[in-house]
Amino acid sequence: MKRFAHILFMLMLMAPTVAFSQSVKGGNEVREEQQQAGKANTISISFSGNYLYLSGVKEGTKVEVMNMLGVPVLSVETSNDDEKISLDLKKGFYVVRVENIIQRIVIK
Repeated sequence: MKRFAHILFMLMLMAPTVAFSQSVKGGNEVREEQQQAGKANTISISFSGNYLYLSGVKEGTKVEVMNMLGVPVLSVETSNDDEKISLDLKKGFYVVRVENIIQRIVIK
């Protein structure tokens, strides 16, 4: 009985992570158009080497990088439309969120 309760508890802890990972989009580059105030705004996210490249973002936009458990490891605000952010992170899978765009990246 204790083992069953332990397994059930672990599944409950993993549930928010599983739901979160389902909303992650794959690929090396994501382009998504948003409708804001009647005009289209295209945000592009790409990752190469140890750098995260953003284009089409507004100044002051919050960029979050989280590990696969959803724990924030980096949070910055953009200073211009085309941003280059250095990521000094350990090898692994990470999630990048810019406004409502979410992308998974792999650091090798």
